[in-house]
Amino acid sequence: MTTSNISIQLYQSEGRQWALVTIDGLDHPALVLAEAVTALGMEISRFHRDGAPGARPLDLGQAVDSSHIPAPEASAAAISVANLLGVPQAMAAETSLTTEEDTLTPPEASPSVRQKQYDTVIHWKARGGGELLQGFDLSEQDLSRVDLAGADLSGSNLEGADLTEANLEGANLTNASLNVATLSRANLKGADLSRAQLVEVELSQANLEGAILVESNLADAMIEQTNLSRANLSGALLGATNLQRVNLSQANLTGANLGEANLSEVDLSGANLTEAFLCEAILHRSNLFGANLERANMSRADLTQADLTQANLSQADLSLANLSEANLHQANLQDSDLEGAILPDSYEQREQGEQQKQDDESNP
Repeated sequence: MTTSNISIQLYQSEGRQWALVTIDGLDHPALVLAEAVTALGMEISRFHRDGAPGARPLDLGQAVDSSHIPAPEASAAAISVANLLGVPQAMAAETSLTTEEDTLTPPEASPSVRQKQYDTVIHWKARGGGELLQGFDLSEQDLSRVDLAGADLSGSNLEGADLTEANLEGANLTNASLNVATLSRANLKGADLSRAQLVEVELSQANLEGAILVESNLADAMIEQTNLSRANLSGALLGATNLQRVNLSQANLTGANLGEANLSEVDLSGANLTEAFLCEAILHRSNLFGANLERANMSRADLTQADLTQANLSQADLSLANLSEANLHQANLQDSDLEGAILPDSYEQREQGEQQKQDDESNP
């Protein structure tokens, strides 16, 4: 965690809401800003999830040194929350405005319409699976063991719904709201959950093999013994999420936010973690065999006893990371930042041996 002081000043300009971020302290500004934006983003998500009306889009200006703070009226090169961290794209979409409807609030229907939609879903498979289910309000409904394989539920409200052991294989759940829903032991193999809201969702023992979760928000999700092998989680928000012993082999986590996430004993073999944010993540005894971690931010991460055999760590930020007892056999560490990192004894000995060999060759 950072020790710097962070202040965020909000003000209106040109019909938009802006934020001036000031950092005062010795921590790395990028790290402090990332933590500040993560916290702010979570608050924005919670604000909208609780049904607060009329939110305006939020643009964050570049972090500035406390000794040079421009006036609020001064123009700033705005960058969105999504661009700052490279992950909360769902939040950026969530805070966009439309003139026709409020897309921040999941669709809500009258009791009679909700009952009709519920009956349609329950009997969808028996009726041939041809009826459209887009934009349905199924919040808090009991849909346990329902068969919706291949159904189009895009944009639907499934918040708090019970989908225990439901069959959603190949279903379209893009832009759906599944916050606080229960999907334990559900079959989501190959399902499309792009930009879906999955905050505090229960996914224990669910099958998400090959599922598409691009830019989805999985903050505080319960993911235990879940199969996410070959899943596409590029740009997903997984900060501080417990992923202990989850199968993420060959998954695509490009640009995903895994800051402070618990990835202990996770299978990430062959996974693509290019430019992923893993600052302060726990990767104790994780399997990263052959994983691509190029340009990933693993500053202060716990990589003790991790298997990084043949992993690509080129240009990765490993500053202050703990790599004690990690296996770095044939790992690519070209141009990586190892400042202050705790390295395994085998790596230190190898480096010393290479240096001694060079010295011997230069001084025959």
